[in-house]
Amino acid sequence: MNELEYRAAQVADVSYPRRTATVIVAPYETPTVIQTPLRSFTEIVSRGAYQGVQRRGGSIRANRDHDWRQIAGKVEALYPDREEGLVAEVRMFTSPLGEETLTLCAEGGLSMSAGFALMREQGATGPVKKGAETWSENRSVRRLNDLWLDHVSFVGNPAYETAAVLDVRAAEIAEKSAVSTPNLDLLELDEWRQKLAALDLRYTV
Repeated sequence: MNELEYRAAQVADVSYPRRTATVIVAPYETPTVIQTPLRSFTEIVSRGAYQGVQRRGGSIRANRDHDWRQIAGKVEALYPDREEGLVAEVRMFTSPLGEETLTLCAEGGLSMSAGFALMREQGATGPVKKGAETWSENRSVRRLNDLWLDHVSFVGNPAYETAAVLDVRAAEIAEKSAVSTPNLDLLELDEWRQKLAALDLRYTV
């Protein structure tokens, strides 16, 4: 596989009973300014760019800080046809790192990043697939059409400011907080409950 690229992803929901985080890996048809050491450009992920990735559910790992030695969980399901973009459900392992990641994610201590590459012909050794990316004439706009998802990563210092934990399941966190976070601000719980109502509507298929 060609060199990996990292982009901001979003943790949209956390469930303690199921030990899962729902992640918006890549929003579709959303222009995003990418800053590189040499220049900046606008990038758009085409709807369908990750088509077929759902067949790899269970084989993609979730790590910490893009370090493959720090495995926190695995992607159990992928939904490339959701309206908001590519959505993944990540299940945390019962290891100390998995437990820590789940808690930090729910309490706003971690953000998300996704590692991807342009799709290649004949697996990892072939040339980049024709049309996997296209550029505008002045190379100011890059459109990504055919992508390979390598991994997702929970990061403490995201490369992009838009990476963020968006919401948690307030009722489930309140239950756990009796043990792990007894001083959780009640005002935050009220805000989370309001966000949860909107989020449940958003994710209703």
